[in-house]
Amino acid sequence: MTEGTPVVLRDPLPGVPARPAGSVRRTMHVDVGRRGEWSSPLAMEGAARDLRTGAAGPDDVTVLAEARVRAGFDTARCLTSLTTTPGAPWAQDLVGARAGGGFRRHLDEVVPPDEAGSLLRQVLDDMPAAALISGYAWMRLARREGHHPANLMPPGALDHMTDLCSGWRAGGAAVRGVVAGEGVPMQDCPPVPVPEPGSPGADPHAWHELAPLGLDWMRRRRCIDVTAGPGGEFGIWAMFRDTVGEDGGGEAVLHEYAVRAGGVDGVLGWVEAEPRVLPFPECPAAADTVGALVGTAVATLAAAVPETLTGVASCTHLNDLLRALGGVRGLLLLAGGS
Repeated sequence: MTEGTPVVLRDPLPGVPARPAGSVRRTMHVDVGRRGEWSSPLAMEGAARDLRTGAAGPDDVTVLAEARVRAGFDTARCLTSLTTTPGAPWAQDLVGARAGGGFRRHLDEVVPPDEAGSLLRQVLDDMPAAALISGYAWMRLARREGHHPANLMPPGALDHMTDLCSGWRAGGAAVRGVVAGEGVPMQDCPPVPVPEPGSPGADPHAWHELAPLGLDWMRRRRCIDVTAGPGGEFGIWAMFRDTVGEDGGGEAVLHEYAVRAGGVDGVLGWVEAEPRVLPFPECPAAADTVGALVGTAVATLAAAVPETLTGVASCTHLNDLLRALGGVRGLLLLAGGS
């Protein structure tokens, strides 16, 4: 595989759906600063907002909650500084935690039970994934500067990457490229679509405030819409998009998925995943396995997803989106659900 190989999926959503009356929308993002090398310190900042749409139409909105985070990680990916709005007494207990699998376990230990579904908790939960995707921006920068692709993977990376997810399965394009000494296949990333005036994507309330993304910065953003109906019925539409900042102020899309789900009384009756932009030919197969979550209580998704969707039957990034749906139980109540 070589740079310029066509990507299998490069079809980013043109915008997010219109907000139905009575719905609640959660939008989130985490930005990761430009790396100078693989083990550079990382600067992160993120924000989130919950917005309810009233019966009078799309301009009848109420901001239910907001949160903002600034964080710094050292070369070992350990958290060295953290500032949050709103302030949280427990937040400083996270300093020293590493942005890896243990970070979320540490979050579970320090966050009080009554704040487990808070916006602040959700933004902090996304920081390990943001650290992971930031490696792509560095590899792209390094290739522009003339570094050989084979030298951009940490030693022994395949030992833990092979069969970690659908895209990194043994014999797949990513693993073959590394084994052949060609490095990780570089993705032909599509640009972020610019919404047309008057389209749902041009809705001034569609997202919380998002600053322009700097060159070689990475951004993970999420949008989750929750609706509730009679008899305990509910519906969820969600998406995530990972982008990298381009020269001139634009963004290119690295990963993107949309998810639709619904059920009754807080239990999933159906769930579908729609791959939109992915780097390797084997990646989309993960979408076929999400039906295994049917029958799961929404409130337990954060724990159920990593136990149910594993190995080549999973996508690390899709799993993170599905886990994030576990935080919407409170949104169902705000949307009129039970």
